[in-house]
Amino acid sequence: MIPMWRIKGLDPHQDTPVKILHVILLGFVKYFWCDTMLRLNKVQKAELQVQLASFNVTGLGIPLLTGHMLVQYAGSLTGQDFHAIFQAAPFMLYDLVPHPCYEALLALSALIPLIWKPCIENLEEHLVCMN
Repeated sequence: MIPMWRIKGLDPHQDTPVKILHVILLGFVKYFWCDTMLRLNKVQKAELQVQLASFNVTGLGIPLLTGHMLVQYAGSLTGQDFHAIFQAAPFMLYDLVPHPCYEALLALSALIPLIWKPCIENLEEHLVCMN
């Protein structure tokens, strides 16, 4: 048996930190984006590249999107790239992917900003909304 498992009070399921970057952005967000790119044909990819490059990022706190890089190198992007993509993607992929994929994209796009929220300002109100 591994010595770590003998530590009294250790619950590896609760005591192991989950890294948002690796689990969320470089996990299922990355694979969702790569799957989306596999679904698109050349014409759709070209259209998406133009849409990404022309997306107005004012007020989002992210750099300009480089459409060619984000589409061409979908499997080699960084967490920062995926964070930016999923702020813009709902506006661009609505007519390029099947409806169930688009619904999943909307859910991920709503989830990502919530994960980086450092604190809940009004906990009681938040708990009411969650129920």
